[in-house]
Formats: sequence, structure tokens, C-alpha cells
Amino acid sequence: MLRKHEQWLQGKPEGAQADFSKLDLSGLDLSSANLSRANLNGVSLKNCNLTGANLENANLYAAEFSYSTLAHANLKGADLHGVNFYKADLSGASLEKADLREGRLAVMTGKGTWQVVGSNLGRSILDEATLRGANLTRTDMKACSAVGADFSGATMVGARMKNANCEGANLNHANLSGANLGNANLKGCNFSGATLVQTHVTGADFSNANLETANLVDVPLTLAKVTKARLPATPSERKKTIEAILESHMKWVKSRGSMGEQAILDGYDLSWLNLAGVDLSGASLKGANLSETDLHGGIFELADFSGAALQGTNLEDAVLSGASLSEADLSGANLRRAHLHPVELRDQNGISTGRTWPTNLSRAALLEANLSGADLTSANLTHADLRGADLRDASLKQAIVEGVNMEEAYFGEDGKRAAAAAS
Repeated sequence: MLRKHEQWLQGKPEGAQADFSKLDLSGLDLSSANLSRANLNGVSLKNCNLTGANLENANLYAAEFSYSTLAHANLKGADLHGVNFYKADLSGASLEKADLREGRLAVMTGKGTWQVVGSNLGRSILDEATLRGANLTRTDMKACSAVGADFSGATMVGARMKNANCEGANLNHANLSGANLGNANLKGCNFSGATLVQTHVTGADFSNANLETANLVDVPLTLAKVTKARLPATPSERKKTIEAILESHMKWVKSRGSMGEQAILDGYDLSWLNLAGVDLSGASLKGANLSETDLHGGIFELADFSGAALQGTNLEDAVLSGASLSEADLSGANLRRAHLHPVELRDQNGISTGRTWPTNLSRAALLEANLSGADLTSANLTHADLRGADLRDASLKQAIVEGVNMEEAYFGEDGKRAAAAAS
């Protein structure tokens, strides 16, 4: 089957995609095997040797890897929903942009119910592993070893990392909001631009860590060890810095880039600001905290809000054409009459190029969001979560809705609940 799969990857007619779904392959030696894009849904690879194996973009939904060796394996972009890596060795492995969020498995009760299964990296070895941009939302990472690992840009909201050893890890612009870092070893870690809103840090060791530009709202650092750590500036200093950035950005927008500088506010806490009517077109706000912020009537064309916290934010009548809201949390946000349609691309002289750029809401959380009257024409809603959202009079013309969850969303003129999920 592996030979046929290799031929399939090469585009040869005699090839066939490998399908090991739900098989028990425990104990096999698959070192250096090429399983890129293979279907390994629910497979059991317990106690296997997968050293140097290529599993890039493979479907590993709810797969079992406990006690296996995956040192230096390639798991880039793999679907790892609900995967069990308990006590697995992933040292030096690449999990860049892999998705390790909770999975849902059918429970045979006769009622069509589902059981949420969280990904498990408990006691695994992730030393020097690459997890850039990975989605580790609510993943169990208790007592894992991730010394020198790269978590830059990773989504780690609600991750359970109690007693983890992450000494020297790079958490640049990672989102650890609500994560449990109790008693974790975080010595020398880089938290530049990271978001740690309401993160549990009791007993954590941040000695020599860089927390200077981290968002630490509601984080009781007095309960953690911060010896020689670089801590954030005072509120007054932070306010002056942000005001200067916004002023320079306005010049940049008005001069079409010839004056001022583009605002780079990645990971910043802006929740205390009133930004109603502001023009932040083209600004970078990746992982920023804008929860409950008033942004109504603002202009955010081509702005980057990927991974940002926008829960309960007021974006009524806001212009978000061409903006990136990928993996942003807009739960409960007010997007009434918001403009989320493609933006017309123009050159430095303001002349139309004849091309457009769609708004990206892929994997965004829009639970209970108000999108009534919003224009989502051609928006990318791939795997977005719109459960309970108000979509009355919203335009979804030519929108990409693959894998979107619209259970219990509001549709129609009468606002009647519709238990429908687009696919």
C-alpha cells in the first residue's frame, strides 16, 4: 500500500491514496515512511517507530500515537484533532500549522450524539520541535517536555500545561489566553507579543523570560516566579507608545505609504481604547486583545486580525473588506451591517488594479455573533464556527462555507432558529 501511495503522490495512474483509517498498526516500524496526505483517520499507531516519517497534511483525526517515536517527523499542516500523543517522542518534529484542537467522535447511543475528544500531548517529548502557527486550543500538554520548542504564532487558548518544561521555548505572538501554566518551567522563554489574558500561572517559573510586550491582563504574576524577567512597561508608558503608533499609521494611510509607518500592534492589549471610527486599514493586529472594544464605524480594510481576541467587540457598520480574521475569536461580537466583502486592490497612486481580495474568516469563532445585515459576499468561512449566530438579512453570496458550523444560527426574516450546518 505504501508503494501505491508513493505512486499516487507522484501522480501516476497506477497509484492509490493510502487509507489506513481505523486500522490497528501498533508496534510497526514506519521510520522514514512517506505518508503525506494519507488517510489515517482513527488509526492506532501505538508504540510505533515513525522516526523521520513524512505525515505532512495527513488526516490523523483521533489517531493513537501513545508511546510512539516521531522524532524529526514531518507533521506540517496535519489534521490532528483529538490525537493522543501521550508519552510520545516528538523531539525535533515539525508540527507547523498542524491542528490539534478537540475532535468529535460519534457515540453509538442511537441518538446521533457526539463525544468531544481532546488532543493529548501529556508527558510527550517536544524538545526542539517546531509548532509554528499550530492550533493547540484546549490541548492536554501536562508534564510535557518542550525545551527549546518553537510555538511562535501558535493558538494555545485553554491549553493545559501544568508542570510542563518549556525552558527556552519561543512563544512569540502565541495566544495562551486561559491556559493553565501552573508550576510550568518557562525560564528564558520568549513571550514577545504573546497573549496571556486570564492565564493561570500559579507556581510557574518565568525567570529570565521576555514578557516585555506580552498581554498579561488579569494574570497574577505575584503568584509566579519572575526573577530577572523582562516585564511589560507601565500603563502610562504603554499608552504613549500605542498613541504614537496610531498617529504614525494615520499618516501612513493618508499618504498611501509615503509617510509614517504601518501600525504593528501584534499581541497588544487594546481593550481599554475607544477606537470607534478609526482608520486602521492595513494594520497588523495579530493576536491582539480587542475584547469588548468599541470599533463601530471603523475602517479596517486589509487589516490582519488573525488569532485576535474580539469577544463582545462592537464592529457595527465597520469596514472589514479584505481583512484577515482567520482563527480570531469574535464570539458575541456585534458585526451588524459590517462590510466583509472583497476589497478592490489599488496601486500606490490609488488606481484600481482590477483585482479584489476577499475577507478571510477561516476557522474564526463567531458563536452568538450578530451578523444581521452584514455583507459576507465571497468571504472565506472555511471551518468557521457560527453556532447561534444571527445571520438575518446577511449576504453570503459566493461565500466559501466548507466545514462551517451553523448549528442553531438565526436565518430568515422571522428570525426563526435554523438548525442547519453548511458543508
